[in-house]
Amino acid sequence: MFINNIKSVKNVSEMFVVLLLYLNCIFARRFPEEEYAGYLDTQYAKTNAALEKLEHAPQWTPNWPDIAVKMGQVAGVALDPSGRLLAFHRATNVWDLNTFSERNVYQGIGDPPIAHPTILVFNETGNLIDSWGQNLFYMPHGITVDNKGNVWVTDVALHQVFKFTPENRTKPALVLGEKFIPGDDDEHFCKPSAVAVHSSGDFFVSDGYCNTRIIKFAADGTKILQWGKRLGGGPFVLRVPHALALAEARGELCAADRENGRVACFRADSGAFSAAFRHWLVGPRVFSLAYSPERGGRLYIVNGPTVQGGVPVRGYVIDYTSGKLIQTFAPDDGFSNPHDIAISADGSSVFVAELNPPRVVRFGSVPDKTSVAEDTRTVASIAPTNSTYTTATSTAVVEMRGGAWAVWGGSWAAAGGAAGRKTVGRRRWEYGHSEFKLRRLLERRRFTRVHSDDSEDEPAPMLPPTA
Repeated sequence: MFINNIKSVKNVSEMFVVLLLYLNCIFARRFPEEEYAGYLDTQYAKTNAALEKLEHAPQWTPNWPDIAVKMGQVAGVALDPSGRLLAFHRATNVWDLNTFSERNVYQGIGDPPIAHPTILVFNETGNLIDSWGQNLFYMPHGITVDNKGNVWVTDVALHQVFKFTPENRTKPALVLGEKFIPGDDDEHFCKPSAVAVHSSGDFFVSDGYCNTRIIKFAADGTKILQWGKRLGGGPFVLRVPHALALAEARGELCAADRENGRVACFRADSGAFSAAFRHWLVGPRVFSLAYSPERGGRLYIVNGPTVQGGVPVRGYVIDYTSGKLIQTFAPDDGFSNPHDIAISADGSSVFVAELNPPRVVRFGSVPDKTSVAEDTRTVASIAPTNSTYTTATSTAVVEMRGGAWAVWGGSWAAAGGAAGRKTVGRRRWEYGHSEFKLRRLLERRRFTRVHSDDSEDEPAPMLPPTA
């Protein structure tokens, strides 16, 4: 009996192995190597065709800044009221897999801060005219300058936010967060990524890598409100809010929602969701953004490298009102890992910080003309109502899902349809198959701007406790 059982098990095992080999042969025949190569060729052609329809502007400025100036990983860039560029870099420190523990605690607490000046100031011609920030920081990240010349920075190792006045660059006038202590309460941050400052003095912090929230503060550092969540559905779900930009005249604050591959905009007074922008050509990661009120309002963004590849690493310009993708830019040698972006007040100069290679890249004057090849169809926006934003599929966006591009239809008024008519549907094209419609896909080359009030599962931004 025992011997028979052994034979039985052996027979079953052999059958299982044969079945695996059979299935492997089936899948090998379904996805031959030449079809995979065709997929890559199609995607390459599609991307090039899309880029050709955009205006390639602004233009790269070679040898800017002074090539004699050596920098570490450049985490952030900002312009002061005089038009001088501030670059926030990490000198000899590098953020890698060993920098933080699993609990987000910086592993170099016993080390001294960076001894070199971490903030470099360049004039319009790219000459270094000032430097400071030595012996203060461990892992620089975000930098911005308000309309009074105060410099605001974040350090992800210290888990803190700092404000420096023009009169004192060695001692901060305001410090938020507890040194080296990560947390998610009113007194702590966890790797805060950026600051945006309103002309009223109120300011916003994206708290950033661990807490996935945006916090609004009064000028004195008193917490006003916060929003953002890690799980669930709706527009308040953030996955690394990495950078912030204020469209002050519009009353909106926009965030580079990095791992969601979108720009998410909220009302600056209440934190209510206002709009979202995403595009397949930009890809699944948006690292930074800057807003210019010129030409009716434009957003300048940079994406970043992805494991899957498939989209170029570049800068893009979005018309804020229509959501159209209108321009693209990159240096002649290409971007590798852009991290932050800043634009001059008149929109004539764009600056990009790059981690690797560590540098600042400048782009010159932005032409007045816009792309005429871009699809000119309009998609009506939804006026703010009390309707709810249910799931990610209630926006009309183009994104990568399961290796295929899919257009997800939601609550939007289709061109040529009745005003306000809602459609729900999904269309999918598979690369390497005869049903792939390149022309129809390229026609949908716009960002989607979706208006709504608050999410049903998060009815309003969260106010701090009164106690």
